[in-house]
Amino acid sequence: MKLCPIDDRNSGNALAVLTRGFPEKSESFWAEGLQKILASPSRRDAEPIGFLMTIAGEDVGIVLTIPGERSGPGGAPNVFNLAAWYVDEPHRWLAPRMLQKVVAQAAVFTDLTPSLAAQAINPRLGFEILNEGFQVFPLPWTALRARKQARVISLDEAKLPNDMRATLDQHARLGCVVAVLRDGRDYHPLIFSRMTRRHLPGARVILTDSKKLIVDNLAVVSRFLLRNGMLFLLMDANRADAAAGGSISRWSAPTYVKGAADRNRIDHTYSELIFLG
Repeated sequence: MKLCPIDDRNSGNALAVLTRGFPEKSESFWAEGLQKILASPSRRDAEPIGFLMTIAGEDVGIVLTIPGERSGPGGAPNVFNLAAWYVDEPHRWLAPRMLQKVVAQAAVFTDLTPSLAAQAINPRLGFEILNEGFQVFPLPWTALRARKQARVISLDEAKLPNDMRATLDQHARLGCVVAVLRDGRDYHPLIFSRMTRRHLPGARVILTDSKKLIVDNLAVVSRFLLRNGMLFLLMDANRADAAAGGSISRWSAPTYVKGAADRNRIDHTYSELIFLG
Protein backbone atom coordinates (compact mmCIF):
# COMPACT_ATOMS: atom_id res chain seq x y z
CA MET A 1 0.00 0.00 0.00
CA LYS A 2 1.29 3.44 -0.95
CA LEU A 3 -0.22 6.89 -0.39
CA CYS A 4 0.12 9.34 -3.26
CA PRO A 5 -0.52 13.04 -2.50
CA ILE A 6 -3.29 14.66 -4.55
CA ASP A 7 -2.42 17.97 -6.17
CA ASP A 8 -3.01 19.84 -9.43
CA ARG A 9 -1.09 17.25 -11.43
CA ASN A 10 -3.16 14.15 -10.60
CA SER A 11 -6.58 15.57 -9.74
CA GLY A 12 -7.97 13.59 -12.70
CA ASN A 13 -7.02 10.35 -10.95
CA ALA A 14 -8.74 11.58 -7.79
CA LEU A 15 -11.84 12.48 -9.77
CA ALA A 16 -12.05 8.94 -11.19
CA VAL A 17 -11.91 7.33 -7.71
CA LEU A 18 -14.40 9.80 -6.20
CA THR A 19 -16.87 9.22 -9.03
CA ARG A 20 -16.54 5.46 -8.61
CA GLY A 21 -16.68 5.56 -4.83
CA PHE A 22 -19.60 7.97 -4.50
CA PRO A 23 -21.88 7.27 -7.50
CA GLU A 24 -24.78 9.16 -5.88
CA LYS A 25 -22.91 12.33 -6.81
CA SER A 26 -22.20 13.22 -10.44
CA GLU A 27 -18.75 13.50 -11.97
CA SER A 28 -19.37 17.23 -12.50
CA PHE A 29 -20.12 17.62 -8.77
CA TRP A 30 -16.75 16.12 -7.82
CA ALA A 31 -14.90 17.97 -10.57
CA GLU A 32 -16.27 21.31 -9.39
CA GLY A 33 -15.55 20.49 -5.75
CA LEU A 34 -11.96 19.46 -6.46
CA GLN A 35 -11.30 22.63 -8.42
CA LYS A 36 -12.65 24.77 -5.56
CA ILE A 37 -10.40 22.99 -3.07
CA LEU A 38 -7.36 23.23 -5.33
CA ALA A 39 -7.98 26.97 -5.76
CA SER A 40 -8.58 27.61 -2.06
CA PRO A 41 -6.47 30.40 -0.49
CA SER A 42 -6.16 28.20 2.61
CA ARG A 43 -3.90 25.86 0.62
CA ARG A 44 -0.47 26.73 1.99
CA ASP A 45 2.31 26.54 -0.63
CA ALA A 46 0.07 24.52 -2.95
CA GLU A 47 0.09 21.60 -0.50
CA PRO A 48 -1.75 18.34 -1.29
CA ILE A 49 -5.50 18.23 -0.79
CA GLY A 50 -5.66 14.52 0.01
CA PHE A 51 -4.19 11.12 -0.76
CA LEU A 52 -4.79 8.32 -3.22
CA MET A 53 -4.15 4.81 -1.96
CA THR A 54 -2.43 2.71 -4.59
CA ILE A 55 -1.67 -1.01 -4.72
CA ALA A 56 0.54 -2.38 -7.48
CA GLY A 57 0.29 0.99 -9.21
CA GLU A 58 -3.52 1.00 -9.24
CA ASP A 59 -5.64 3.65 -7.49
CA VAL A 60 -7.92 1.79 -5.05
CA GLY A 61 -8.81 4.40 -2.42
CA ILE A 62 -8.95 8.06 -1.55
CA VAL A 63 -9.31 10.49 1.32
CA LEU A 64 -9.40 14.26 1.04
CA THR A 65 -7.45 16.31 3.60
CA ILE A 66 -8.76 19.81 2.96
CA PRO A 67 -6.30 22.37 4.42
CA GLY A 68 -7.40 25.27 6.59
CA GLU A 69 -6.23 27.45 9.45
CA ARG A 70 -7.35 28.25 12.98
CA SER A 71 -6.08 31.48 14.48
CA GLY A 72 -5.29 31.46 18.18
CA PRO A 73 -2.95 32.77 20.87
CA GLY A 74 -0.22 30.35 19.82
CA GLY A 75 -0.51 31.20 16.14
CA ALA A 76 -2.40 29.46 13.33
CA PRO A 77 -1.93 25.68 13.49
CA ASN A 78 -2.28 23.49 10.42
CA VAL A 79 -5.81 22.09 10.22
CA PHE A 80 -6.99 19.39 7.85
CA ASN A 81 -10.62 18.40 7.28
CA LEU A 82 -11.00 14.72 6.37
CA ALA A 83 -13.63 14.08 3.72
CA ALA A 84 -14.67 11.63 1.01
CA TRP A 85 -12.98 8.53 2.46
CA TYR A 86 -13.36 5.52 0.18
CA VAL A 87 -11.54 2.24 -0.51
CA ASP A 88 -12.46 -0.39 -3.12
CA GLU A 89 -14.09 -3.47 -1.59
CA PRO A 90 -11.22 -5.97 -2.18
CA HIS A 91 -8.82 -3.69 -0.27
CA ARG A 92 -11.19 -2.29 2.35
CA TRP A 93 -9.40 -4.17 5.14
CA LEU A 94 -6.53 -1.70 4.64
CA ALA A 95 -8.76 1.36 5.13
CA PRO A 96 -7.99 1.83 8.87
CA ARG A 97 -4.26 1.60 8.16
CA MET A 98 -4.68 4.20 5.42
CA LEU A 99 -6.29 6.69 7.81
CA GLN A 100 -3.72 5.92 10.50
CA LYS A 101 -0.91 6.94 8.15
CA VAL A 102 -2.76 10.08 7.01
CA VAL A 103 -3.39 11.44 10.52
CA ALA A 104 0.06 10.56 11.88
CA GLN A 105 1.50 14.05 11.27
CA ALA A 106 1.46 16.79 13.91
CA ALA A 107 -1.65 18.79 12.96
CA VAL A 108 -5.29 19.22 13.88
CA PHE A 109 -7.71 16.97 11.97
CA THR A 110 -11.48 17.30 11.80
CA ASP A 111 -14.14 14.89 10.55
CA LEU A 112 -17.40 16.79 10.09
CA THR A 113 -19.49 14.19 8.26
CA PRO A 114 -18.22 10.82 9.54
CA SER A 115 -19.71 7.64 8.14
CA LEU A 116 -20.68 4.89 10.58
CA ALA A 117 -17.41 3.13 9.74
CA ALA A 118 -15.44 6.30 10.48
CA GLN A 119 -17.29 6.78 13.78
CA ALA A 120 -16.14 3.31 14.83
CA ILE A 121 -12.53 3.87 13.77
CA ASN A 122 -11.98 7.50 14.80
CA PRO A 123 -11.53 6.90 18.57
CA ARG A 124 -8.83 4.31 17.85
CA LEU A 125 -6.94 6.92 15.82
CA GLY A 126 -6.97 9.53 18.58
CA PHE A 127 -10.10 11.44 17.56
CA GLU A 128 -12.52 12.79 20.16
CA ILE A 129 -16.10 13.93 19.71
CA LEU A 130 -16.12 17.66 19.05
CA ASN A 131 -19.92 17.98 19.04
CA GLU A 132 -22.46 15.25 19.71
CA GLY A 133 -24.92 16.56 17.14
CA PHE A 134 -26.70 19.79 16.39
CA GLN A 135 -29.63 21.98 17.25
CA VAL A 136 -32.14 23.26 14.75
CA PHE A 137 -33.70 26.67 15.39
CA PRO A 138 -36.93 27.53 13.51
CA LEU A 139 -36.19 31.11 12.53
CA PRO A 140 -39.77 32.48 12.25
CA TRP A 141 -40.21 31.45 15.90
CA THR A 142 -36.82 32.48 17.31
CA ALA A 143 -37.00 35.85 15.53
CA LEU A 144 -39.82 36.82 17.92
CA ARG A 145 -37.68 36.72 21.06
CA ALA A 146 -37.93 40.12 22.72
CA ARG A 147 -34.72 41.09 24.47
CA LYS A 148 -31.92 43.59 24.12
CA GLN A 149 -29.30 42.15 21.81
CA ALA A 150 -26.33 43.16 19.69
CA ARG A 151 -26.73 44.36 16.08
CA VAL A 152 -25.95 42.51 12.87
CA ILE A 153 -24.03 44.86 10.59
CA SER A 154 -22.53 44.55 7.13
CA LEU A 155 -18.90 43.74 6.50
CA ASP A 156 -18.30 47.28 5.24
CA GLU A 157 -19.25 48.74 8.64
CA ALA A 158 -17.07 46.40 10.70
CA LYS A 159 -13.60 46.90 12.12
CA LEU A 160 -11.87 43.58 11.49
CA PRO A 161 -8.31 42.35 10.97
CA ASN A 162 -7.38 42.12 7.29
CA ASP A 163 -7.03 38.34 7.35
CA MET A 164 -10.52 37.86 8.85
CA ARG A 165 -12.01 40.33 6.36
CA ALA A 166 -10.40 38.33 3.56
CA THR A 167 -11.85 35.08 4.95
CA LEU A 168 -15.35 36.58 5.03
CA ASP A 169 -14.98 37.94 1.48
CA GLN A 170 -13.76 34.58 0.17
CA HIS A 171 -16.63 32.68 1.77
CA ALA A 172 -19.15 35.16 0.41
CA ARG A 173 -17.78 34.46 -3.07
CA LEU A 174 -18.21 30.73 -2.37
CA GLY A 175 -21.93 31.27 -1.75
CA CYS A 176 -22.03 31.73 2.03
CA VAL A 177 -23.92 34.44 3.89
CA VAL A 178 -21.54 36.59 5.95
CA ALA A 179 -22.12 39.33 8.49
CA VAL A 180 -20.69 40.83 11.66
CA LEU A 181 -22.35 41.00 15.07
CA ARG A 182 -21.53 44.27 16.79
CA ASP A 183 -21.78 44.24 20.58
CA GLY A 184 -20.64 47.61 21.88
CA ARG A 185 -17.06 47.96 20.73
CA ASP A 186 -16.69 44.27 19.90
CA TYR A 187 -17.07 42.92 16.37
CA HIS A 188 -17.81 39.20 15.93
CA PRO A 189 -17.56 37.71 12.40
CA LEU A 190 -20.31 35.31 11.33
CA ILE A 191 -20.43 32.90 8.39
CA PHE A 192 -23.41 30.73 7.44
CA SER A 193 -23.60 28.18 4.64
CA ARG A 194 -26.82 27.68 2.71
CA MET A 195 -28.51 24.30 2.90
CA THR A 196 -31.85 22.60 2.21
CA ARG A 197 -33.71 20.08 4.36
CA ARG A 198 -37.10 18.65 3.46
CA HIS A 199 -37.23 21.17 0.62
CA LEU A 200 -36.90 24.10 3.07
CA PRO A 201 -34.07 26.64 2.79
CA GLY A 202 -31.88 27.04 5.83
CA ALA A 203 -28.41 27.81 7.14
CA ARG A 204 -25.62 26.11 9.08
CA VAL A 205 -23.25 28.00 11.36
CA ILE A 206 -19.78 27.90 9.81
CA LEU A 207 -18.03 30.51 11.93
CA THR A 208 -18.83 32.12 15.27
CA ASP A 209 -16.63 33.15 18.17
CA SER A 210 -18.86 31.10 20.47
CA LYS A 211 -22.11 29.14 20.36
CA LYS A 212 -23.35 31.27 23.26
CA LEU A 213 -22.96 34.36 21.07
CA ILE A 214 -25.52 32.93 18.62
CA VAL A 215 -27.95 31.87 21.38
CA ASP A 216 -27.70 35.18 23.26
CA ASN A 217 -28.42 37.11 20.06
CA LEU A 218 -30.73 34.59 18.42
CA ALA A 219 -33.50 37.07 17.59
CA VAL A 220 -31.34 39.48 15.59
CA VAL A 221 -29.47 36.62 13.93
CA SER A 222 -32.80 34.97 13.06
CA ARG A 223 -34.18 38.14 11.51
CA PHE A 224 -30.99 38.60 9.49
CA LEU A 225 -31.19 35.07 8.12
CA LEU A 226 -34.91 35.39 7.38
CA ARG A 227 -34.12 38.45 5.27
CA ASN A 228 -31.70 36.23 3.35
CA GLY A 229 -34.45 33.70 2.62
CA MET A 230 -33.64 31.10 5.27
CA LEU A 231 -36.23 29.40 7.50
CA PHE A 232 -34.09 27.42 9.95
CA LEU A 233 -30.63 27.52 11.50
CA LEU A 234 -28.54 24.45 12.24
CA MET A 235 -25.73 24.77 14.80
CA ASP A 236 -23.29 22.17 16.09
CA ALA A 237 -23.94 21.42 19.75
CA ASN A 238 -23.42 19.12 22.69
CA ARG A 239 -26.13 18.22 25.18
CA ALA A 240 -24.66 20.72 27.62
CA ASP A 241 -25.14 23.48 25.01
CA ALA A 242 -28.84 22.77 24.51
CA ALA A 243 -30.75 26.04 24.47
CA ALA A 244 -34.42 26.54 25.16
CA GLY A 245 -36.73 28.53 22.94
CA GLY A 246 -38.14 26.14 20.40
CA SER A 247 -34.92 24.40 19.38
CA ILE A 248 -34.94 20.78 18.24
CA SER A 249 -32.00 18.67 19.37
CA ARG A 250 -30.47 15.83 17.39
CA TRP A 251 -27.54 13.86 18.77
CA SER A 252 -27.03 11.32 15.99
CA ALA A 253 -24.68 13.39 13.82
CA PRO A 254 -21.39 13.81 15.73
CA THR A 255 -18.33 15.69 14.53
CA TYR A 256 -14.79 14.68 15.52
CA VAL A 257 -11.44 16.34 16.11
CA LYS A 258 -7.90 15.08 16.64
CA GLY A 259 -5.76 17.70 18.35
CA ALA A 260 -6.48 20.87 20.29
CA ALA A 261 -9.93 22.40 19.80
CA ASP A 262 -12.10 25.09 21.37
CA ARG A 263 -15.45 23.38 21.91
CA ASN A 264 -17.22 26.67 22.57
CA ARG A 265 -16.24 28.06 19.17
CA ILE A 266 -17.37 26.93 15.72
CA ASP A 267 -14.96 27.24 12.81
CA HIS A 268 -15.69 25.16 9.71
CA THR A 269 -14.13 27.64 7.29
CA TYR A 270 -12.48 26.14 4.20
CA SER A 271 -14.01 22.72 4.94
CA GLU A 272 -16.04 20.20 2.98
CA LEU A 273 -19.18 22.03 4.14
CA ILE A 274 -18.06 24.93 1.95
CA PHE A 275 -16.50 23.16 -1.01
CA LEU A 276 -18.73 20.07 -1.24
CA GLY A 277 -21.98 21.29 0.33
